[in-house]
Amino acid sequence: MNDKLFTAIALALIACVVGISEVLVRFDHLYYDLGRHFSFKRAPDNIVIVAIDERSIEAIGSWPWSRRFHTELINHLINEKPKAIGFGITFSDPERDATEVDYAFAEAIQRAGNIVLPVLLEAPYVGASVKQSFPTPLLASAVAGLGRLHVSLDADGVARNLYLWEGLSVGGSPVLGLPHFSQAILQVANLLPANMNIIPPTIHLAKPSVSSENGYEAQRLISNSPRKINFFGTPGHFHQISYVDVLANKYSSGFFKDKVVLIGVTAKGLGDVLLTPVSSDSEPMSMIEFQANAIATMQSSSLVVDAPKWIVSLLCALLAILPLLWLSRLPPLKSVLLIAIYLIVIILLSLSIAHWWGIWVPTSGALIAILFAYPIWSWRKLNSAQLSLDRELQRLRDELSALGMVTEDNVDGGNVDPLESRILKVNLTAQHLRNLHKSRNDTLAFISHDIRAPLGAAMMLLDKFEANKYSERMSKMLIRAHSMAEGFLQASRAEMANVNRFHELDIVSLTQQAIDDVYEISMAKKLKILTDFPEECVWVRGDFGLLLRAISNILLNAVKYSPERSEINVILKSDTQSIILKVIDQGPGIPAKKITKVFRRFSRAEGEHQAQEGSGLGLYFVNVTIKKHRGSVAVHSEEGAGATFIISLPIERRKSDSPVESDRRKHHVSPFNDTI
Repeated sequence: MNDKLFTAIALALIACVVGISEVLVRFDHLYYDLGRHFSFKRAPDNIVIVAIDERSIEAIGSWPWSRRFHTELINHLINEKPKAIGFGITFSDPERDATEVDYAFAEAIQRAGNIVLPVLLEAPYVGASVKQSFPTPLLASAVAGLGRLHVSLDADGVARNLYLWEGLSVGGSPVLGLPHFSQAILQVANLLPANMNIIPPTIHLAKPSVSSENGYEAQRLISNSPRKINFFGTPGHFHQISYVDVLANKYSSGFFKDKVVLIGVTAKGLGDVLLTPVSSDSEPMSMIEFQANAIATMQSSSLVVDAPKWIVSLLCALLAILPLLWLSRLPPLKSVLLIAIYLIVIILLSLSIAHWWGIWVPTSGALIAILFAYPIWSWRKLNSAQLSLDRELQRLRDELSALGMVTEDNVDGGNVDPLESRILKVNLTAQHLRNLHKSRNDTLAFISHDIRAPLGAAMMLLDKFEANKYSERMSKMLIRAHSMAEGFLQASRAEMANVNRFHELDIVSLTQQAIDDVYEISMAKKLKILTDFPEECVWVRGDFGLLLRAISNILLNAVKYSPERSEINVILKSDTQSIILKVIDQGPGIPAKKITKVFRRFSRAEGEHQAQEGSGLGLYFVNVTIKKHRGSVAVHSEEGAGATFIISLPIERRKSDSPVESDRRKHHVSPFNDTI
């Protein structure tokens, strides 16, 4: 299987399994909670908490208080005309030995007409039936609304969610549920957004109900439409006024007008407190302030809904395989750094979606898969590299064995790990190849250099003998052999050139010198060589002798194949990156199907107008030399319309041209400035 496909499937599976199983849900909660600290907003002005705080307890007395104080409080608030009043206090039992107090309290509630009382849902232990505590019938009949004062905790004990609908099931059939306390208050205040109006669904339990200890059918809590609260700030963020200050009229006129008033316990050690994403162990949030955050979140339509699991799995799988786009292209260090940045980007993306679109997409599945991306990819690539290395190594050893070049490896397989053993074998095989390469170069040097001497001597001796019918033929053969040896020598020099010994040189002056070298040959054919050169020096890094010979070979070809009294154009153009040399002749041209052969070793574009002599190494030498100089060479030609050879070389940047060289160039006069 392809390495990339295998890695993609493995990462997608890891992402889906981790996402669906929720084994890293605590990590999702961790960065979700951190994100809440970056989304704090100013508390809404229309929500006020009347706090039963330490100062109120000290002034009024120990908790719980008589309901006559609550009656008095309501009477104060009625005059201020708030939108709604919510008591975060349960009144499930009547006032002891004071029925008239309950009647007065109920009358005040009914007179206000906008009071919401809570229904408490609680279970004495895990798995027990849920107990539902309503206000006394007298109070329940007087209120404007009832709501569940129930908060579900996540696995880490932190309160992040509320359910828009909850109810109890008896015998497998759901009974009518109640809205959440915060939802009921907004309904009474006529501030509930339309999308928060959740209709209770029909839910049937898969498991049958069980009997409780007292023989009655156990009640189970069923919930629907979970939402995450978008907390506005840390505990104490919402506007608060002490309960005792309201009783003492210590507030400005109109302070409670058109506001949602929440009444609850904030004194430490008395009321329910919750750990939230914006609190710590030392600073939990009171239940009434949690409800204030819920009301503010609902009011602004910024509740966060959990994305469906199939969408989470699909998105995590896609995010997990994205690193494959760069793992195959970047070096290891850059790949690891980019993966680290990518992890942060995914977390920020998840928090941004929750903040701007109100959808929570936990990405722990993608994150853990991405952490495995580089190890899995490296393992697969290393395994593939080892298999490929073993195949190529065996092929090279077989070829060397056929040449009688294989020696003993002297690798102790029992004491060396497999990878190190492979490396040792590669080193030994590479040494054999270097020996062969050196032998090849020595042979070329011998053929091209040492054979030239006897060929030259034979040519000199032939000139001393009296000419006969074989002399001219022998001379041509010796000249051709000498030319081939010279071609071998120059090709060998180009192939073995050390680029570290290159130095800066002016390509304009070098080209001018190459033109001067072909002056005598071009005069014999009465050719006109027209030049178009930059006025300034153009510097390249290279070997003067190799570049001079390469350009001379191009010019000699142009001179050789140009008809008499024709023109050859030599053009040098430069930009910020490279210098372009064009040599344009008016010769017979090269057939299109043979252009690809002209730069190959021992290849010549034979044709009707092509010269018969030559070894086919001239343009091969040009190609090797230009590539050694990090350049390129090409030819454009049409049969019968001449040829254009184009050489491109990278420019060597200098601070300034040499003054001496610039002056020399300025006063240099080419013999081709005049027509021949």
